[in-house]
Amino acid sequence: MQRVELKPSSADSPKARRHADDIVLAPPSPRQETRKISRETLVNRLNYLHFQSAPLTIILTHRKNGRNLRLNARPDACLDEIINCTWESPLPDGLDRGDFGLEYLEVPHGHHILQVDLKNPELTKTGMTCRLPEICCELTSRHIRRRNCDNIAVEVIQNGAIFSGTLEDFSAAAFRVELQTKPPQTFQWLNRDEPLTIMFRQNDQNLLTTSGQLLRSHGKRDRHSVVITPTLLHQRRFPPKKHRTRRLELNPAPEAVFTHPLTKQLIRLDVTDLSGAGMAVAESPHEAQLLPGLLLEKLELRLAESFSLSCQAQVVYCQNSEEAGDGRPLRCGLALLDMNVSDHTRLMALLHRADNRSKGVCPKIDLDQLWEFFFASGFIYPKKYQSLQGYREEFKATYAKLYDSAPEIARHFIYQENSRIVGHMAMLRHFSNSWMIHHHAADSAHSRSAGLETLQLVGEAVNESQALYSSHMDYVMCFFRPENRFPQRVFGGVADHYNDPSRCSIDTFSYFHFSKELDATRKNDNAWQLVPATEDDLLDLEANYHNSSGGLMLQGMDLTPQQQDDSSLQESYGKAGFQREKSLFALKHNGETVALLMALQTEVGLNLSNLTNAITVIVLDNKALPRDAFFTAVSKLASKYPQQEVPVLTYPTSYTESQSIEVEKNYNLWVIDCRHLDPYFEFCSNYFKRMRCKKEDKAS
Repeated sequence: MQRVELKPSSADSPKARRHADDIVLAPPSPRQETRKISRETLVNRLNYLHFQSAPLTIILTHRKNGRNLRLNARPDACLDEIINCTWESPLPDGLDRGDFGLEYLEVPHGHHILQVDLKNPELTKTGMTCRLPEICCELTSRHIRRRNCDNIAVEVIQNGAIFSGTLEDFSAAAFRVELQTKPPQTFQWLNRDEPLTIMFRQNDQNLLTTSGQLLRSHGKRDRHSVVITPTLLHQRRFPPKKHRTRRLELNPAPEAVFTHPLTKQLIRLDVTDLSGAGMAVAESPHEAQLLPGLLLEKLELRLAESFSLSCQAQVVYCQNSEEAGDGRPLRCGLALLDMNVSDHTRLMALLHRADNRSKGVCPKIDLDQLWEFFFASGFIYPKKYQSLQGYREEFKATYAKLYDSAPEIARHFIYQENSRIVGHMAMLRHFSNSWMIHHHAADSAHSRSAGLETLQLVGEAVNESQALYSSHMDYVMCFFRPENRFPQRVFGGVADHYNDPSRCSIDTFSYFHFSKELDATRKNDNAWQLVPATEDDLLDLEANYHNSSGGLMLQGMDLTPQQQDDSSLQESYGKAGFQREKSLFALKHNGETVALLMALQTEVGLNLSNLTNAITVIVLDNKALPRDAFFTAVSKLASKYPQQEVPVLTYPTSYTESQSIEVEKNYNLWVIDCRHLDPYFEFCSNYFKRMRCKKEDKAS
């Protein structure tokens, strides 16, 4: 084995010397603070590095020009004062000529570096052997610890030039990247005075995109080691909203547990405040690894040993150390990108319970108490009960499933006083990305504020859920009768406040029950065809509706040309023990589309007015659709339903009026785009204040 003879350098004492990377990131001080470390502690640290297959650094100095050379080596297991190391890379030129003198070892030790003077070093082409001193020095290293990284691809972009490489080590303060050039690229293209965009990827997945500033760069013509400081402190994941979700401080504080996507280290951080849309975590300034934009694919929110929730999150802001103050933890904000519907419902239930013990999101309910509330509040009034009393056992069975094990398609909200239900509202995922509010009831005899409190609870829940992909809550809709004062004041008032049907709209439907027995003799007319609807039919519908209304009905009811396949929704219904089938037809006369008909079939009683188990007819041309052709088409679809009387919703109401069709009532369909909720909360805030003031005046 060939030996390379090296002698200790006569340069300055190693105790006063540190590498340039450390000098730049450490605070300036006239004297370097040191602490003496025993050989026993040093040996334990070397064995830890061997266990982790982590390198140490050997520092050499050129005998003539004084430049430093840093060589990474991996230590072998160490028993006593003798240490053997193996080079990570081939030795550079000049070492075998004796151009360099050995300075010391740098052994990483958390936020510090152990600086080790060596006795009788022997260097070979493969490694180094030496004797360890009895005492070494611990030097203060970086304020923020950098961690080694592996298999993270990096792209650095500046002024259209893209440099590729790998991430070597990382912290929230700075990271080191090994970059390569591709001709005709040159590292002179990197300008230290201009910003950089850095993208981190692994297995074709983008982990982080951030901006930064070049701190320093050195290396060969085609390969450089580059140190970059990130400059982005805030990043928007969603459009800004005036009405933000309320964040609560829970005691004891939950934990956010995740594997860092770049360093692969398991991170456990205290959650300082939490909402259904995000959280803030406290991070040690010396261990900071979070940057705005960092994607956390699998974050576990642990509220207790037996209560944890999984989610996907992204860092949206990080407080810098100057803002936090000396020694205090940094505050980092995380936005929830997605969470299982069941887990998110549990999270909202916990938060609303912690905020107000009278309110509940999907709590366990005594169904007998719920049915008693429906009758006592007048929600099930005599005429409605007459229409459903023949199916009362089916209703009971449906609600037992709906209120116990259907979080993907159903949610319910309760307001209680003295353990008595005094307010209730439910939501049902009616279409692919639309939820229908129904069953809004309040017992005014026992509570003056139950209706408002329940409605406010639902609004907050929608605001917390709408941005999550799994919630499928792009739109919220509600059917209500125009003569009902409370929904007309609230939902009608909201639509007037928006004054923009592309964000909040109301369309009116006629409603009646079609009796199969009365129309069993209807016959086909060859000039009329009822066929499955095509994209062209939906384009005609869209153009017609845009000219007449311009609202959100078609988007909310999956009736646009871009309508989604609702098979996943049907699977969710099936998972909860329910059936759902949607059929869409075009009624044509001599090849021209005159109306669109949708047959929606679910369990009887899923909605007490059976609006989820009805035929919907949208007429494109009132004059082109005779009464007989209308009822013949409805009769064909009614044959799909087991019951003798099938609910029919017809739009526009001008059609039933023009054909003198007897209807039972009209329903307003209210639809809101959940991406634009600020005007909704503005209206509700003012309305609720007025209502509470009136009630206080009456009480006094």
